[in-house]
Amino acid sequence: MFQLFKNKSKATLPPSPSVTLLPGSQGEHCLQQKYGTAQRALRFYDKQVLNYLSPVMKEFIARQEVLFIATSDQHGDCDCSFRFGRPGFVRTLNDNYLVYPEYRGNGVMASQGNISENPHIGMIFVDFFASTVGLHVNGKAKIVEHDGLLKFRKDLPPDVIVEMNTEGKHRPERWIMVEVEEAYIHCSKHIPLLKKAEKDIDWGTDNDELKRSDFFALQDIPLYQRIGGEVAIQAISEAVTRKLLLDDKLRPLLDEINLQTLLDRQKHFLKTAFGAYGIEKDASENLRKFYRQQINVRMDETLMDVAIGHLNKALVELDAPEHEITKLMGKLKNVR
Repeated sequence: MFQLFKNKSKATLPPSPSVTLLPGSQGEHCLQQKYGTAQRALRFYDKQVLNYLSPVMKEFIARQEVLFIATSDQHGDCDCSFRFGRPGFVRTLNDNYLVYPEYRGNGVMASQGNISENPHIGMIFVDFFASTVGLHVNGKAKIVEHDGLLKFRKDLPPDVIVEMNTEGKHRPERWIMVEVEEAYIHCSKHIPLLKKAEKDIDWGTDNDELKRSDFFALQDIPLYQRIGGEVAIQAISEAVTRKLLLDDKLRPLLDEINLQTLLDRQKHFLKTAFGAYGIEKDASENLRKFYRQQINVRMDETLMDVAIGHLNKALVELDAPEHEITKLMGKLKNVR
């Protein structure tokens, strides 16, 4: 049956009432009218869409071990990810709330970061192994630490308490609680039926071989491209040049060089060192000599160390990869 849903309209779309009996966005309603699907959509809304979890939906969630999630930050920039766990790792607290654990990952926390800025979340459970049915759950999410989750102790399934008290890699770091706003089916017709194979899983591992971290061969791509190309080089060059010009020890030598020339030389050095031209200067003394040529050939070793220190600080401040900074500084080290 129809439920009462808040309208999700944007200011750029045609005006509409603030409340509608239809679920979904104003955008989808407009497109239904444009493409002649309004009656089909109405039948779907009437028969399939709830603003809470039905008993069968909760039973379905209790069997699933795959969850796909979509989040966005405060600007609307999106991220899609997934979560895996033992069957039933997502728990329903009641008809209106569910929680899922956040296990140890790569430390980026893209989804959690988005949730901290924008609570809206889209979730889909897909049963690839039995029914080939999916379940969409949309709502508002928040990050909950263990102590915070214990405030809902009377609603928590007993195994949640057990999991919170688990030691080692299987212990969740925290939880995501979702208030359900929409729940509806993703029909079976295009979902493949898969056969599950045995796989040993080392939960929370940092082993790159087990994680197959470089499956897409990103380490074969020059650092120049990985850090953002010309835009990143420009930012680093400006930051380094600013530090060099503010240094009283270096200024007398640098005053001999046109500012634009100094900037261009910094860019040329960084692009060479970061592989923009398809080669990298690997010999430490050669790279150091090359950098001296880009700044001032009359710089002594002490001033070179000062300049390289500023380069290091600029890279750190701009969040260049730590291991790449270490690698570059090693090549620029004074070999005496």
